[in-house]
Formats: sequence, structure tokens, C-alpha cells
Amino acid sequence: MPSAAPNGRPTNFGVAFAVLPRAERDAIRALHAWSRSVDDGVDDAVDTACARVSIERWRREVDLLYDGRPEEPATQALSPHVERFGIPRIYLEELVTGIEMDLIHARYGTFRELSRYCYRVASVVGLICLRIFGDYEERGRGYAVDLGVALQLTNILRDVGVDHARGRIYLPEDELRQFGYGEDALARSERSKAFLDLMQFQASRVRAFFASAEREVARLDRRRLVAAEIMARVYRRLLDRIEASKFDVFRSEIRVPKLERAWIAASTALGVFAGR
Repeated sequence: MPSAAPNGRPTNFGVAFAVLPRAERDAIRALHAWSRSVDDGVDDAVDTACARVSIERWRREVDLLYDGRPEEPATQALSPHVERFGIPRIYLEELVTGIEMDLIHARYGTFRELSRYCYRVASVVGLICLRIFGDYEERGRGYAVDLGVALQLTNILRDVGVDHARGRIYLPEDELRQFGYGEDALARSERSKAFLDLMQFQASRVRAFFASAEREVARLDRRRLVAAEIMARVYRRLLDRIEASKFDVFRSEIRVPKLERAWIAASTALGVFAGR
């Protein structure tokens, strides 16, 4: 269940979706290409006004898609998958609104506000994936929502430094104050005790969302969700690495190496299909 947010990494979920049947894999690739097109329209805009024009253009594209008249190549490529898998309009609308939030919010006052952003840019993608995986009744809704939040929060922890350089802070402002870590310290890339305590608090929250998703998936058909399970385990490993580095997120990007991702994918798929 990939994140559609700007700091998402296709390399982290490419290995997961390689295990899918071709029709499902093609649908997810089309969804990813479409969401990247929406996001690029914001990131590549010369100013905020142009970015807002781009967002409105993509909102119109959603209308045209469900009227059967898409104009953009990315929307045209997505169209047959929307029809085949019954993807609801509201999910694409929420995804556009989530990407728009980066135009509106450079800061988030509370985790409740941040969680809404995570839902729109990540959990919604997971809900679309449920449809593609064959869960048309969305029995796995709780799983998709919690896993999506966990993935996006992991991205946020990894990208604290990169996001600040772009003028964005996703760590909730009330929690920055709670731990006594100010924006001035963040600007200096300080890894003080206050920072470490703050980041450990964030990591514990992420683990709680992963644990909730794990409880939810226990009652579902894991074979349908094998790609999502691979994603969950790759991202849990990424979180392990972030914590093991003592949250050294300012100097370089922390990653799960390609070979390790491949091993996680293979071992997870074998375990799922063997019923373990």
C-alpha cells in the first residue's frame, strides 16, 4: 500500500508489487503514475498560484474520468482499472485533496491534523489497493487505514531533514513544544536529548499503528494482501534502521538495501502462502 505523498519512494514498494498478478500490478502502476502526475503538477509549479491551478485541473480530470472522458494521458491509462476494480470517485478526490494540503499546510498543530493528511495521501491509496486485491467489500478497511498511516509516518521520520529544507515540518507542533525541541534547533539539525526523546515518541506511535494493522490482518485473507504484507515488513525494517541510527536523519537518507528488500519480499510471500 504505497504512499502517494511527495516523500514516498517507489523503490520501497516496487519489490512488493512484483509478486502480484499482471492485472493487479498494472493497475497499481497506473495509480502510482497518476498520483505522481498530480504531485508533480504541484512540485513543478513556478509559484503557489500555478500549483493551485494544477490542483483544480486534476480535480476536473477526476470528474472527466468518471464521466468517461479523461483528457490527461495518466488519467486515460488509469481509466480501465477504475472501471475494472470499481474504484470509488471519493478516493481519488481525497488523494488530490491530500496533495493539495502541502500547499496549505507547512506545519501541523496536532497529530489529529497530521493524521488527516496521512489518511488522504496514504490510507486512501491502501483502500484503492484493497479493491485491486479483490476486497470489494473493504473487509480490510481498518488494516488499510492503519497501515497507510504507519507507512506515511515512517516516511516522515526518515525525511525530517529533507522536509525542513523544503520549508515543511510534519512533526506536530504541540509535540515539539512538549519535548522542548524548537524549530531553531531543527534548523541547526540538532540531535539533542530533546530531539531523541521526541523522535522515540514518534517511532513508538508508528509501531502502534503497525501493531494495529497486524491485528487487523490476522482475520483477513493474507494471500490477497501479500503485497501489502511485504510493504509492512519492508517499512518496519526501515523504522528499525531509523531507530538503530539514533535518528540520524539529517546527514543522509536511511534506506533498506535492495537485497534486503528482496529477501523480505521472498520470505514474506513464502510465509503467507505456506500459511505461517
